[in-house]
Amino acid sequence: MQQAVEKALDNVRPALAADGFDLRLGSIEADNSVRVVLEAKPEACMECLVPDAVLVAILDKAIRDQDPSVGQVTVDKVGFDAVAGH
Repeated sequence: MQQAVEKALDNVRPALAADGFDLRLGSIEADNSVRVVLEAKPEACMECLVPDAVLVAILDKAIRDQDPSVGQVTVDKVGFDAVAGH
C-alpha cells in the first residue's frame, strides 16, 4: 500500500510544488486510513491553494486510483501559520 500511496502523491506533488507547497506521506494506519502532510514553504502562495475539501477529494481520488483498499484520507497542514504572517 505504501508504494501505491507514494506513487499517487508523486502524481499530485508537482502541481502543489509549483505554488510553494510540499506533499508527503504522514502515515498509514491499521485501518488503511492515510494521513498526508501538506507543508507550506516560506514562498507558498496561500491564495493559490484549493479549498481543503477539494484538496482532500483530489488526494483521495489519486490514492484510490492506485490502491482501492485505502480507507479515509486526511491532510495535516504544517507551516501555514508562518506563511500567513507574511
